[in-house]
Amino acid sequence: MSVTASLDATTVTAEPGVATDVPLQILNSGSTVEEYRFEVVGACSAWSTVEPATLSLYPGASGTVALRLSPPRDPSVPAGETPFGVRVLPTSEPGEAVVPEGRVTVAPFTEVTSELVPRGSTGARRGRHQLAVDNRGNAPVTVQLSARTGSERARVDFAAKELVIPPGHADFGKLRVRSAKRIWRGTPVTHQFQAFVAPQSTQLTDSQQVGEEDGRQDEVSSSPPFEPLVLDGSYEQQAILPRWLPRAVILAAVVVLAAVGLWYGLLRPAVKSTAREAVTPEVVASAAQRTPSPDAGAANGGNGAANGGSTDGADGG
Repeated sequence: MSVTASLDATTVTAEPGVATDVPLQILNSGSTVEEYRFEVVGACSAWSTVEPATLSLYPGASGTVALRLSPPRDPSVPAGETPFGVRVLPTSEPGEAVVPEGRVTVAPFTEVTSELVPRGSTGARRGRHQLAVDNRGNAPVTVQLSARTGSERARVDFAAKELVIPPGHADFGKLRVRSAKRIWRGTPVTHQFQAFVAPQSTQLTDSQQVGEEDGRQDEVSSSPPFEPLVLDGSYEQQAILPRWLPRAVILAAVVVLAAVGLWYGLLRPAVKSTAREAVTPEVVASAAQRTPSPDAGAANGGNGAANGGSTDGADGG
């Protein structure tokens, strides 16, 4: 084998957004001048480089290159331990490549953003809001939700006071603002409140980083609490009876009274006058002629009986 390679440190911690260099020692153990190329293998290859990219050494000479680990500060690279290797390729004898291996632990970072949707609400009984919480860090984060009102006339209730959000994800916390007393009618009352989003992430310590290949689980310890995010909101409490209702009732009463007055003052006398004018002597006489009298009916009945008797007598004779 014409090359020997070794890392100065086989375990290293890299901070997201910060470049971390690990020296790599190269020894040309062959008998000719050799040029070496380098390739990073493993999950960290997307954010790792070797500088310089090539190195030429005389026989028996050694040199140093730097493995630069630059994990991005975003959720795409999760916090935790990742194995890696650096393939050292002799240009003249690629089959004689060596691969020194190591482990890099990406340190966790916490970045949480939040928004109150909507900022202001209205309603007669309660106001409804949502806290949109985004975890832009590279580790799961536990978020504590709380609120404070400006007075004792209202209170804020959460559907859940704690959210556990994976890296690169968002979640919503529902909250309701309720007033202590109802307003049946009158001017709306505005209740101011503040919502607090307090992230509490976890952080790996150097003495607690354990390799997954050894069959042991990573231990975590709680990091110091972060400054909570403060979001201002408001709830405008409306009256249960709308403001236009009294005016509508008065207007309806006025309309009813006007209709009654119109009936008794104009329409009813006009109807009676028209009825009187319609009852003329001719109409009365015509109605009397069309209506038979009781006496005429009785006479007609007697004549009919007599006629019936005569007919019977004739038939008998």
